[in-house]
Amino acid sequence: MTHFSIRVSACALLLAAGGAAQEVPVILQVAVENYVVYINDVSDVSRLARTPGPQTPNPPANFFTNVILADVTAINGSPAKGIMVLQTQALLLTPSPNPGQAVADMVRGTTVEFKWEFLKPDGSAIGNIYVTGLSGGAAAPGSLPGTGGAGAIVGGTGPFMGARGTCSIVQTTGVRLTSQAEDPSLRRTNGGGRGRVVFQIFPLFRPEILIGPDGPVVFHEDYSLVTPGKPARAGEILIVYARGLGPTRPAVNPGDPFPDGPAFAVVNSPVEVLVNGTPSPAINQLGVPTTTDTYRVDFRLPADTRPGLASIQISAAWVRGAAVRVPVQ
Repeated sequence: MTHFSIRVSACALLLAAGGAAQEVPVILQVAVENYVVYINDVSDVSRLARTPGPQTPNPPANFFTNVILADVTAINGSPAKGIMVLQTQALLLTPSPNPGQAVADMVRGTTVEFKWEFLKPDGSAIGNIYVTGLSGGAAAPGSLPGTGGAGAIVGGTGPFMGARGTCSIVQTTGVRLTSQAEDPSLRRTNGGGRGRVVFQIFPLFRPEILIGPDGPVVFHEDYSLVTPGKPARAGEILIVYARGLGPTRPAVNPGDPFPDGPAFAVVNSPVEVLVNGTPSPAINQLGVPTTTDTYRVDFRLPADTRPGLASIQISAAWVRGAAVRVPVQ
C-alpha cells in the first residue's frame, strides 16, 4: 500500500468518525515584574528574611531550593494584578555531568511548583492556577514554539477550576538572584527583573451564547429578539444570554439558583463581548435569577459595526466561547 493510499484511508476513517478535532487551548500571556530569585543558602534560620539590602547568594553545588516571587502586571495585554510564587529544587540533570551535577538522559535544571493568583486591577480576586513540572532543557512535545521546560497545569480555582494544560516561561530580563537572608518586604524597593509566561489552558467550561429556536438569544433593550426582520443597530445596547461564565459575587453553591434580588449575583471574572473580534466591555454581567447556569450580559454594539452579519462571542477570564452571528442594519 502506498503512502498516498494510507493517507486517504486515514482521512476516510476521520470523516466516518465525524471528523472530531482536538480542542483548541486558550492562550494566556502573563507579564510579570519585580522578578526575584531567593536562593536558600542560609543554614541559620534566625537570619532568614532579615537583611534589608540586596545580597550576593552563595548556593550549594546542587539540591538547593529557591523561592521565586514576581508581580503580575498584565494578562493578554490587559492590566491585571497578582503574584507568581515559584518554588524550585535544583537537580542539574544532564547526560554529561560535571562533579556535583546529576546524571540523566536529558537536560533539566530544577523541579518546579508554580502557584499563581490573579487579581483585577482594583485588587479583587479572579482565581488561581497551579502548575508542576521541570525547568530548563527542551520544550515538552506540544508546547508552544520558542518555549522550554515541561510544566503541566494541574488545576485551579474560580474560572480556572478543573483546568489542564501547560505553562512555560518564554522570556526573562534582569532577573535578580539574592540570598534568602534578604527581607522580601523590600522586593519592589530593591528591584527585580521582568518576564513573560505563556499558558495553554484547556478549561473545564467555556462561555457560550444560548441558541434558541429562532437563533442566538440576543435581544434589543426592549427585549425583542434580534432577527433579520429586526436587526441590531450600530451603537445600540444589546442583551445576550449565555452559559459558563463562572463564579459570581455573592457566591452561589454549585447547583443552587442565582438569587432573585435585592443583591443580584454579579459575574466575578472580567467579561468582554467581542464583536467581529473587537472587545466591547460588558455593561452588566449577572446570573439570571432562579437559574443555575444562565447569565445576562449587556453590551454596546460598537458604533462602527458594519451592516451585515456580525460575529459575537463572550470572553470570561480571557476564555472565549464560540462565535454566533447576528444581523446588523
